[in-house]
Amino acid sequence: MRSFFDSEKISGRTFTKVLSVIMCVVMLAGTVGLSGCKVINNITNGLNASQKFISEAELARLMTNAVNNDSNVSDCYASIPDAQLDDLSYSMFSEYCSILRKCAQKHGTADSFKILTENEKQAYFQTIDSEDEDLRSVYFYGELDVVELCFSKDKAPSAPPVRFIIAKRGGNYYMARSYIVDTMLAYSYINHYFEMIDEMNVDGLEAIIKSAYDSDIYLNSVIRAKAEYIADYYRLKVKSNASDYELNLFSPTHISYVIPEVYTVDGTSFFSKTVELRLKKDGNYTLEDSIPATVRELRFSREGGSKLRMGSTYTFSEIRKILGSPKFSTTTSELVILVYDGMTLRLEADIEPDGQWSSGRLVSILLRKDNAYTFSEDLFIGMNVSELLLVYPMFDECGYTGSFKNGDGEFVLSFEFDDYGNVSSIELGEAVG
Repeated sequence: MRSFFDSEKISGRTFTKVLSVIMCVVMLAGTVGLSGCKVINNITNGLNASQKFISEAELARLMTNAVNNDSNVSDCYASIPDAQLDDLSYSMFSEYCSILRKCAQKHGTADSFKILTENEKQAYFQTIDSEDEDLRSVYFYGELDVVELCFSKDKAPSAPPVRFIIAKRGGNYYMARSYIVDTMLAYSYINHYFEMIDEMNVDGLEAIIKSAYDSDIYLNSVIRAKAEYIADYYRLKVKSNASDYELNLFSPTHISYVIPEVYTVDGTSFFSKTVELRLKKDGNYTLEDSIPATVRELRFSREGGSKLRMGSTYTFSEIRKILGSPKFSTTTSELVILVYDGMTLRLEADIEPDGQWSSGRLVSILLRKDNAYTFSEDLFIGMNVSELLLVYPMFDECGYTGSFKNGDGEFVLSFEFDDYGNVSSIELGEAVG
């Protein structure tokens, strides 16, 4: 998407969506450590909320108890002095603790906590922030401390640690309201994206991504095609249920989910994919979801007649019968090059010393002119980029290129455009390497 997907900044197979929404707080990442952990019950309980300020350790203890058990949430919230709640609502506090509780379940029940040292905190914040100048830093939210839950009987020590944030101002400690609110809004948005996909709600998915497409190339029909493509990809290629997606990083500026099982393009094996939400300095978000731009197998013909198959072997007489006589031909040490009006073919062949050849394997076709030679009726020289995106909705996310495999190799389809966004050449060639 542009802004969502900036086609001048295509990054491989990653598609980037920019969303005009404001969002909300917490985090996950790093490695659990027990050194310096404070036992939850050895800190004074039952402080009165009317007390002016409580210590950072007591604030961390109350948060930890609220995360450990839903029945503790209301009492813990009531025990935090109003001044230190920083106008954080009970519903937001409860929801924040609920998400942390889900993350903690894989570890067990926390029996202590620790406040990260300055070096540990900086290392953690580095996993959240990006060097991209357009993205907001976690330091935007002021001076923050990081509290990590500790589990003496950790059932999943390799899982991301469970961490939350406490704000510090003027020597006193507060609930990090803006950080929490923004994290929860961001969390809600990315999960709404997953919900629309899981429900195959193309209308809802289209509404989510529509505001990100502000370029003239993104006609309503193109945005619709993208939404349908995303939904179909998840339906056909993502094996994991949405409930099994793993929340690996949880902050207002960066949320990261891992989807454990996704089929490869050929469907023969699985891999895991990461979906990330990042907050830009202008308050918009980029949603990075790597979705390949698949291409069906293409064959080449003249005026819809007999079709040439990429990777197959042909004699010169067979090619001449299908395509007619070339304007001229030449050979290199390994290639036969046949030049037609607006089109060039390359075949791998055994070339005789006198330049003769008997047959060759078709490895490349280049179209430079709209004429009788075509790959398919919906791909042609002069077509606008918007028309191309109706055929291949994700091509703007991957440099306007895609590939397919047949029994004779892997072949890459690519396009070049003129200054007006119209296709000036189409090439189909064997993948290199």
